[in-house]
Amino acid sequence: MQIKEYLCSRRLVTDGAMGTYYEEKYGREDGLAERANEKFPDRIKEIHLEYLKSGARLLRTNTFAANRMFFRDMEEVEQNIRSAWQIAVEAAQQFRAEYPEEEVFIAADLGAVYDSQQAEYEQIFEEYRRICDIFLDCGAECFLFETQADFTYLEPLSQYIKEKADVFLIAQFSFDKSGYTRSGLHIEKMVRTMADAVHIDAYGWNCGMGATHMHQLLKEVVFPNDKYVTALPNAGYPHMFRGKLFYTNNVPYFAEEMKKIAGLGVEIMGGCCGTTPEHIRALKEVLADMPVSPKRTGHCKEEAAKPPEPGMNRRGGFRQEGAGKEQCGQYEFERKLSAGEKVCAVELDPPFQTDIQKLIAGAKELSAAGADVLTISDSPMARARMDAGQLAVRIQQETNVLVMPHVCCRDKNVIALRSALLGMYMNQIRHYLIVTGDPVAREDRDYVTSVFDFNSVKFMKYMQTMNEDVFCEEPVSFGGALNYHGANLDAIIRRMKEKIANGCRYFLTQPVYTDADARRISDIKKRVDTKILCGIMPLISYKNALFVKNEMPGMYVPDEIVMRYHPDMTREEAEEAAIAICVETAEGLMDTADGFYFITPFNRTGLICRIMEKIKAKTEF
Repeated sequence: MQIKEYLCSRRLVTDGAMGTYYEEKYGREDGLAERANEKFPDRIKEIHLEYLKSGARLLRTNTFAANRMFFRDMEEVEQNIRSAWQIAVEAAQQFRAEYPEEEVFIAADLGAVYDSQQAEYEQIFEEYRRICDIFLDCGAECFLFETQADFTYLEPLSQYIKEKADVFLIAQFSFDKSGYTRSGLHIEKMVRTMADAVHIDAYGWNCGMGATHMHQLLKEVVFPNDKYVTALPNAGYPHMFRGKLFYTNNVPYFAEEMKKIAGLGVEIMGGCCGTTPEHIRALKEVLADMPVSPKRTGHCKEEAAKPPEPGMNRRGGFRQEGAGKEQCGQYEFERKLSAGEKVCAVELDPPFQTDIQKLIAGAKELSAAGADVLTISDSPMARARMDAGQLAVRIQQETNVLVMPHVCCRDKNVIALRSALLGMYMNQIRHYLIVTGDPVAREDRDYVTSVFDFNSVKFMKYMQTMNEDVFCEEPVSFGGALNYHGANLDAIIRRMKEKIANGCRYFLTQPVYTDADARRISDIKKRVDTKILCGIMPLISYKNALFVKNEMPGMYVPDEIVMRYHPDMTREEAEEAAIAICVETAEGLMDTADGFYFITPFNRTGLICRIMEKIKAKTEF
């Protein structure tokens, strides 16, 4: 019997959590539960049989973490997968020998392969593909992708598998209580996409939350068609005691909440972290007297596909037409970029302390000089300064100048980043510069922790998703940094295109000082259809020029620029040299740049105003 045939007359109950249950029984002294496939196969087989005897009929192989993040190489991964498959097959055979009237299905279980900052898409996809090939060679007829966060690898992999074999393919995503994955995918988009995915047979949820919160989310979901839906919540939320995670022993409560989820029309049900054979037994019992729900009709799909009525957004609420767009010249900035007019962005650094009066005065001065947008750096060089987002709100409110805070991925996890975005949005901040962030200095790493839940590319994708739902009434705009100095120009181009695909609308570059730099940016512009604001940073003294040349990563200052300064220059003489260099640089970039990104040294806004004035006087700006 195939799974689809089985589902015609009953719900399919899966097993519970292998990892947490293994740890509960045997502790963590042996590390990953997956390593027990070869070290202690009898333990894994025993747990499989416990779940089967409790009522599970879909058994997942013990391979959630069988990938190169946890194993040395693909040879070791393959050996582990084959061992896990054999254990599951033996457990199913032993159970069928005792209960010949019962059906048992085995799912090839794949957890997410988390790519590092350096890993390329092709590397990760190739690892997934090889894992799938191993399972296909073992004879797998069901694949279950667990704890997914987006569609990046799922869509091409599902097509790849289905072209090789007629299998039942399940895709499960992990959401938090607010309805988002760690990559920013919203629950509504997941349902719409998976319902229409040609190669996916069933989709749904696992991990991330307990049964109550999963029910609260699912009861608000419109299932667009009759595709099978899964729900495998956690037993609840863990607590830490003496360094060990525990889940509440809530079996009856879990089962009753799962009964509510079944009532929504969910056909494949089981458990994730913290669930045990007792949870599965209780689930099986509460489902026993429930009729199989008729499949959902397709009328909702047509309704969801209808465009919103004029003045309405897709969530059914009224758009705030133009809300905030006229404030702070936001519309004008976007209009100028789109129309091909050159724009001026000026970066200011937040203070180390609390006094912002000088900064506010400088912002007003720059506005009067014609700056289109002010950007606020986010603790550059990993030195703590005033929060860029909150400072941006204050400046924008006091000066009515458009402000674009930098958002750095280095020191905020996904919760903090999302919270910050919501707060800034509430205060009419609509433009952002997304950067991965400078690393924490080596000498500080014992007490300063980097986070990096995202790099800039992934965070742009997260923000793009928020634009589709949370910010759908008035989407935000964001740009990215362009470090054009890298040796591999193709890699630079590829990363830019990834950012553009994830919603990046413009790029701000590192400071430009040489004709060679200008030519490289021109070459990039010819290969990438995007807007580029070229960096202009005045060097304010001989000492400053030497420092930037020798100690600022990503910035190249040639000797001929340094030689235009000398140690005995007055402040006025040094500023005149800086102005001349900046104007010459801007003139050389006029045919390439869509605007200029002025980086203000020591917040000397008066100097930047003079440079902007000179550039406008000498060019067709």
